[in-house]
Amino acid sequence: MSSRRRTPRLAPEVRRRELLDAALDVILDRGFDALTVEAVARRAGVTRPVVYDLFGDLDALLLALIDREEAAALDPLLGIVGTHPGTGVTPEAFLVDAVGQFLGAVRARPRTWRFLLAPPRGASNELNTRIDRSRATVTGLVEALIDWGVDARGGPPGLDHGVLARLLVAAGEDAARLTLLHPRRFPAGRITALAASGSLLIGVETSVRHLGPAPSVSIRGPLEQEAVGAPRARMAKSQRRVQILDAAVGLIAENGFEALTMEAIARRVGVNRAVVYRSFANLEILMLAMLRRLDAAVRDTFDAALPAEPSDRHPVRVLGEALATLLEAAMQAPDTWRVALMRPERAPRALQTLVNRRRAALAKRLRPLMASALESLADPAPEMDVDLAARLLLSTGEEQARLALEDPAFPTDRLIEASWTFLSALLPRTTQPPDGYEGATLTSTDLPEPPSS
Repeated sequence: MSSRRRTPRLAPEVRRRELLDAALDVILDRGFDALTVEAVARRAGVTRPVVYDLFGDLDALLLALIDREEAAALDPLLGIVGTHPGTGVTPEAFLVDAVGQFLGAVRARPRTWRFLLAPPRGASNELNTRIDRSRATVTGLVEALIDWGVDARGGPPGLDHGVLARLLVAAGEDAARLTLLHPRRFPAGRITALAASGSLLIGVETSVRHLGPAPSVSIRGPLEQEAVGAPRARMAKSQRRVQILDAAVGLIAENGFEALTMEAIARRVGVNRAVVYRSFANLEILMLAMLRRLDAAVRDTFDAALPAEPSDRHPVRVLGEALATLLEAAMQAPDTWRVALMRPERAPRALQTLVNRRRAALAKRLRPLMASALESLADPAPEMDVDLAARLLLSTGEEQARLALEDPAFPTDRLIEASWTFLSALLPRTTQPPDGYEGATLTSTDLPEPPSS
């Protein structure tokens, strides 16, 4: 008699749930690339025919998993932002409550939100499409809430609600990742406290009379050169490496990381694979060199934008000029910035790690500036979590660069004006600028040259 244990019979709906849980385990542990029928069957303790009987094939299994996790995340989110606030609810109270409910939903299903916002490796085109669609739905509802909130509190006027909604959604996603990946350092209470104190800083009027007009950006045209059809002539090794890295960035910007192969790079450069291998021993080494180069370009831009020492300029002016510098750099090296600012759910773990390290370093640069801005308030400022605020401020800056690169509806001048108007809502509470200060318009000649791609 065989001693082999038989898989117990379960109702089909129970077995389906078990297999979907197993598929989610595989993805969260090892990435999308590791998802196979064999891996799911082994994790669930069944044979492969059981998986095929219930789902047909791997694509159908993944689609069912995406359906389930999308609904698990989106349904409570729509319940939070899709319901009009009741009478007697202030916009400030609604904001704090909504942030708390959202983070509570994230904590209730951490595996779902990791799957959507911070997968370990690989990606699914279908999942990316769903995330983009859900993000657009939520953004539209948030914009409607901003309409209600500004009207209910009587201002501030002139805000670009479309831009502001996208920045709030980006900050919310980053806050969710922080509490998912670092729950002790970024508990939900810390984030909701920032929402409460931040809402108190917004006035009901706007005024830029003390600081002059908004900074401006003059785009001189992309600096990046197309690598397709490059001449086959011999090059210095350092020059060839730059050409190969440019080609890799272009491939990823157009088609994602899954398009990156040594063959595709060679074809884009116009050489055979041996030339690429002479510069980089394998694809992993090439990708690491490319990511480090991207990170250096972004760091250089932020270093130029953010003062290392306190400035005699108004902090709001400094922030506006920093955004102008960032947007000009992004538009002049679009492929570089599309890859460097790729959304975390589409980026490999190595890029996510570099981005998190960069944000931590840049947040330190922002702290003195934000502390100075709080000190400039004429009224006593509410206690503010400057560290967390700096981190989320960086997230909104990165989101504005993405919008400028990806959506023609958000040109740089609209983004600059929207941010300047929002920042100016703080000015009715600020002290007068130093004697003799006059805000000046920032022109393209005032901006540093963006880093070469």
